[in-house]
Order: sequence, then C-alpha cells, then structure tokens
Amino acid sequence: MQLSIMLFFQRLHSPLLDIVANTASFFGEIALPLVIIALFLWCISKKKAFAITTSLITALLFSQTLKAIFRIPRPFQAHPELIEGGRLSTATGYSFPSGHSTLSGSFYSSIAVTVWKKWVTVVCIIPLVLIPLSRLYLGVHWPLDVAAGTLIGLVSGIVLAPLFLRLYDVRRPFLIFTFICAALTFVLTAVLAILLTLQKVDAVAFTDMMSNSAIASGALLGFYLDRKTLMYIAEKGSFMKKCIRFAAGIISSAALLTALMFLPIPLPLRMAAAYFITGLWLTYIYPLIAVKAHLMEKESQKI
Repeated sequence: MQLSIMLFFQRLHSPLLDIVANTASFFGEIALPLVIIALFLWCISKKKAFAITTSLITALLFSQTLKAIFRIPRPFQAHPELIEGGRLSTATGYSFPSGHSTLSGSFYSSIAVTVWKKWVTVVCIIPLVLIPLSRLYLGVHWPLDVAAGTLIGLVSGIVLAPLFLRLYDVRRPFLIFTFICAALTFVLTAVLAILLTLQKVDAVAFTDMMSNSAIASGALLGFYLDRKTLMYIAEKGSFMKKCIRFAAGIISSAALLTALMFLPIPLPLRMAAAYFITGLWLTYIYPLIAVKAHLMEKESQKI
C-alpha cells in the first residue's frame, strides 16, 4: 500500500511540481523557523518565542529518538529502481518519522495557538498540508513517516505550547524547568558528540539528534540566564529600531554560525559547539549586546 502511494507521487513528477515541492520542503527545514523564532524573540514576544521553541525542541527530539530506534530506510533507498529521491541534502537521517513533518506540525501549529488570530491560523495550515505532501513527492519519506511526524508535531504544538505559555508566567518553576532541561540536553549533546567523534554510534541515527540537542541546550540556557539576570523587553521599541535590531541579529547570527563551523576540531564536536553557542546567542548573548547598544531595553527600565 505504501509503495503504491509512493509510485503514484512519482508519476506526478513535472518541472513545475518539482519547484513547488522543493519550495514547500524548504518551509519544513530549520533555517526559516530559526529566523521566525528570532523575530518573536527580539521584536514580538519572548513568552511566545519560548512556547514555540520549547514545543518544537520537544517534538524534534522525540521524533529523532524514534528514528534512532526504528532505523527504517527511506523510499529511494529501499527501492532505488522505482523511486527517485529529491532534495537529498536534507534527507540526512532515517525515514520514520519524518523530521520535516514533525517540524512543520509543531512549529506552525504552535504559532497558530500562541498568536491565536484567524489569518495566522489559515496561513499556518498551508505548510502543515504542503510539507508532508512534498516529502512524499520527493521520494524521501513513506506515508506512515509523514503521518506520524505530523501527529507528533501537532500534539506538541497544540498541547504543549499552551502549557509552556503558562509556565513562562511562573518565575521559579520556569527557572527550574529551563535549567534542568538545559543541563540534560547539554549532557546528551556532549555524550553524542564524543561517541560520534569516536565512531561508536551510528552517525545516520544520532547526528541530527545531537545537533538539535545542542541548539536546545543553548537556547534553554539562554532563556534561563535572561530570566535570571537580564530580562530584556522584546515588545518595546519603534518599528525602525526593531528592524535594525532584527537585521543586526540575523546577520550576526549567520556570521557567528559560519565562523564556528570552521573550528579546527572534529566535525561532531564542531557541530555541537556551533549549535550550542548559536542557541545561546539567539536567546541571551545577542539580546545582552543589543541592550548595551541601546537597541533593546531591560524590564527595569519600564516606567
């Protein structure tokens, strides 16, 4: 049954649909969500950014745990004579469940439930539908993969995001939660980075898990440090000031990540360090710099 569905999508291939599928698939990759999360963090609402980020982290790590357990080959790998794979640079792990579908399910549904505006919900539904279909069209996931990934993402976004919104308002539990989760994901990142460097574990199964765990630990530590010591205000500032701090943040973040990827250490350790520091940069270091540069204000400055 699954193979029949995959062959149906293979028969649909055309230059126009190739463009549509590749574009839709891009919206399920981590670069765009990071940019949108940065926009929430620095210009809209840290509270909403925390809920969106944490629900996304939860969904991705759970999905990658399942990938490491089941280790199911992708359709184009299982049937190379029948199925042509597309956008293979993003097909880095095992097949079940779909990471793109997990990300889209969690990210776009959590935006819908945190922003809670009709037009935002309508806009978010589009990638929720198109991204799983694009992964089938591109031959990189089975139907069960995208169904499971979408379900995991939706549960995380719709159920967990509202819980994280409420958690943000209670200072002590928030600090305990972010500190413990940052510590656990940091340990997971360090262990996986060392094992991958020593080639003691399957790189296909654990590289993506390590990368996401690294950015999770950095981001959660940043949320903790901000609440403990900084408390900047994302919402305050003129439109022009917000544009400047957002542009400066994106450019500096891209430059930092690029520079970190050239560290003269083994690749797994380099990736772990780069993603950890990037997560911390987004949620704490850059806001700290922006406050000192008078692009942001601290909560104590509110009148």
